[in-house]
Amino acid sequence: MSLKTVAAAKLLVSNWSIPKLDRVLEQSEIKTSQSLRYVSPNNIKVSCVQMALGAEMPAKECLDLIISNVNSAVSDGSQLIVFPEYLGLMPILSSSSLFDAAYQFSEDLIHDKRDEVQPPIQFYTKYLAAPLFDSYCHFFSMLAIKASIYILAGTTILKTRAGLCNRAFLFDPDGNIVLTQDKLHLSPAEKLCGMTAGKTVQSAQTKLCRVSILSGKDQRVFEAASAAHMQGSQLLLCPAAFSFSHSSAYFQSCAFMRCQEQPVFAVSSWLTGDFMDLPFRAISGIYAPFSASKLGNGVIMQTERPAAHACLTARIDLERLSQDPDLYISDLNPAIEEMARREYGLARQIEIVPDDGEDDSEEPSDSDQTAAPSPNLQEDFPQGF
Repeated sequence: MSLKTVAAAKLLVSNWSIPKLDRVLEQSEIKTSQSLRYVSPNNIKVSCVQMALGAEMPAKECLDLIISNVNSAVSDGSQLIVFPEYLGLMPILSSSSLFDAAYQFSEDLIHDKRDEVQPPIQFYTKYLAAPLFDSYCHFFSMLAIKASIYILAGTTILKTRAGLCNRAFLFDPDGNIVLTQDKLHLSPAEKLCGMTAGKTVQSAQTKLCRVSILSGKDQRVFEAASAAHMQGSQLLLCPAAFSFSHSSAYFQSCAFMRCQEQPVFAVSSWLTGDFMDLPFRAISGIYAPFSASKLGNGVIMQTERPAAHACLTARIDLERLSQDPDLYISDLNPAIEEMARREYGLARQIEIVPDDGEDDSEEPSDSDQTAAPSPNLQEDFPQGF
């Protein structure tokens, strides 16, 4: 890397230093929540943040965006807020000097250029990983104290003895880290960067309930949610980023589906927006088992605009997780219902020949055969079957 890039990295670290972050926190109006003074298992409020990316955002604008989401959640009575994956790398977006290097790095990742991505990874490890992690932890710890709520601060890229890892951090209202979780199932880009995957699913008991974190692709894996449930977790916190799929079916296979397989709630927060010439679209939301959601569809609340910024807050009732699901009303499929109605009506039109007890080896004469309509099943099935 050039001396200009090194100087830009040192300037970035200076702009995100702990003293400057403290100054921003002191000057910002941060609302303090009173919702954790009394916690009821049937009235827990959680929030998800769908955050729109923006290139070359000033540091103050990045911090104000985070604080405004926390204030919005506190105003709605939230007790826990979940931010998207990779939030710890947001400082890099604020550096206009490093933007070109970041853009080239993203292009190399897209085209699987393994040799070209190694120098930027080494540069990040040497100059940015440690100071940005210290600033990240300090800022969210102080923010959790001032707001007096639980904050899942997305994830950040952390330097460990085994290498770089994508780790999520949950801060409690006292500013302590109560739960960390390394990403278990890495994306192709993360593997190309040489990151190390986590080994196990962790869980922690909070004032609200027992929680686990499933980052990114982890929320698409049945075994990860099952392991969390076996440890007693009732709430899955799912920060995610960078979905190239615009299909709602893709997002239904994530946190939403884990709630139908295990009796748990889930809060899913995604990054979205247009960045590095790539459009990212996402659907963030708060999900429940079919039988624990008001409309019976498993969705408590969900974003309607996949490219827009949003902060959603909703109530979850932990007591409903112990109720046995009604399989007849849990998963309604209009196409299947219509097909069943047609088949039932068709069956009633077919004359049933009574069994006279005669030997089956005797073939009935033509006069004894009862003509029955030969239904055209192809026409009776709805389109798509």
